[in-house]
Amino acid sequence: PPSPALFPGTRADMETGRPVEGDQVPAGSGPAGPAAEAAPVAEAAMEDQGVEEEEEVMAEARSGEEEHDEEDEFQDGEAAEAHAEAPLGTVAEAVRRGAAVGAGQHGDKAWLERCRYIPLRLNQQERQLLALLESALDISEYTDKVDTISYRRKTDRILEELRKMCGVACGLLIASEPRKGERLVANELESEQMQNFMQAVFEVGRRYKIMNPSKMRSTYGKLMYLMQDAQSRLIQSSLRMSFYRPLKMVHPFLESKGPHASSLLADARAKIATQDVASVDMRGRPRPRGEIQAQLEVKRHARQQLVEAYSSGENAPLTPEEVEMVLMSIDDANTYLAANVTPVQRIIELLQQNFNPSQPEKGFSLQIGGGGGYLSRGSYRGWGAKPKLSHDHATQYTFCLQTFSLWKEVMTNMYKLWVLADDDLLNGGGGGGYQLWNTGQGLNRVQRCPNVGAEMGRILGKVQHSVGGRWVGLSVVHLGDRDVPNALMFIDKYTQVPRILAPIVQVMDQLESPTGLFSTNGAVRRYVESEFGGIRELKLTILSDYFRHGFDGDGDDGGSCIDGRLTSTWNWCSRVVKKPYYHAFNLAGFQGFDGDWKD
Repeated sequence: PPSPALFPGTRADMETGRPVEGDQVPAGSGPAGPAAEAAPVAEAAMEDQGVEEEEEVMAEARSGEEEHDEEDEFQDGEAAEAHAEAPLGTVAEAVRRGAAVGAGQHGDKAWLERCRYIPLRLNQQERQLLALLESALDISEYTDKVDTISYRRKTDRILEELRKMCGVACGLLIASEPRKGERLVANELESEQMQNFMQAVFEVGRRYKIMNPSKMRSTYGKLMYLMQDAQSRLIQSSLRMSFYRPLKMVHPFLESKGPHASSLLADARAKIATQDVASVDMRGRPRPRGEIQAQLEVKRHARQQLVEAYSSGENAPLTPEEVEMVLMSIDDANTYLAANVTPVQRIIELLQQNFNPSQPEKGFSLQIGGGGGYLSRGSYRGWGAKPKLSHDHATQYTFCLQTFSLWKEVMTNMYKLWVLADDDLLNGGGGGGYQLWNTGQGLNRVQRCPNVGAEMGRILGKVQHSVGGRWVGLSVVHLGDRDVPNALMFIDKYTQVPRILAPIVQVMDQLESPTGLFSTNGAVRRYVESEFGGIRELKLTILSDYFRHGFDGDGDDGGSCIDGRLTSTWNWCSRVVKKPYYHAFNLAGFQGFDGDWKD
């Protein structure tokens, strides 16, 4: 059943649907509008019904003794069961009656801080510019021409490729919107109109990538390196235009509309209206449809109240479309963060539920050493490469737990890291100040990352304080060196975390599911029993192998530094096809760790 705190940060009385006393907004300080005015009316209506009668109905609903005819409204048992959840039902009913559920200041400073780094969702016109940009980047050979050894001066090559990009963009604009394109090309290349157009095109691409990390995987690096060069003072003086424009973010957008618009983020209903409603639980099991519908109804009515409160009246700071855009942008961000954090949280649970921190189970110890192979399960020797670390079971358990805790915090702050990485690439190191080094993996742009480095230091310090005890391994964060040359490489590394962990979690969920293939198919069950001894043994075999060889130091600096841990995990992923349990991965629907390259 859902937690009584359905919407974290909202201190509304979940049984009556009314804000508790501490949530009341002082006169003149809250958002004005019909939603706020309706609160006392709804409260009076609910008082007339009688508190005792309401409590009696709720008790009957919880015990299942209430007689009701729900067959017309709910066609399945799950929806009816969710409807019997009194707290959720009363909140939804209060919202339907017009009560300003959760109205007031939620006081969640962390939530407000995250909103500072949430990009605005693209509108229809911006999506047309995005299609234009992707088409231009697809045919561009910018990095092939610029980041190479050549007899021509690099400045000349950069200027030539930038002018080509402007020409291609103008040509595509003429093809899609002839009149607008003709007006644009009628001006000089260095004109203000051309500069505004290119700034808008490139800003849309950068913003879209932050909101959709799985998109533009083959073109985003080209875009950022092009803009990085365009930020150089020498290039700007020669080109006489700038391609850079700050990203459009939710918080600055509201601030530009005035203090009343900015108060929308502090409104408790904003958290309700943007709450992520998952269709499955953390273990991948479908949630009751009625429960989902009830939560969606609360979200929808909270959103309607916000639209009415902040866009109605002559002096309204926002239009209804702008309020919707802001709320949908935050909603998108919450959904993305939930998808990123959930696999990490689930892998932490699997570690804690299946392994004792100090006492290993016979045959499934997490101990690693310099001997190589699989130490604990004799019949499967030789699964992994020779470890570079030597940890007993307890130390390796702590090492994995601390690593996952760090990854969880990084995933939670991913939007902020994206924005800081964008700033480091385009404004850090003096603006385009990088060096082209052969890092052992070809020529790479090495550039300082002061903003990302400072944020990672803060995140690491927070995690070290929260986990307590001794920190296992190095606490070095490689940035701007041969291991992680620039902020683009850093952000690309950590976008891989959910792509790596989600398939492992998927396999574990299939093994644990009583209705899954491994439990219901007799032939599969017999195969698992003959090869591994049973489903539980297969589960522990996979997890122990990952926790050992996914963190055995198979990376730089012995693999115990902050980035080396991720390198070790990626190396384990590249060898999973050679594991004896690889067939179990395939039976669970495994397709790969690298996500989908299709845009």
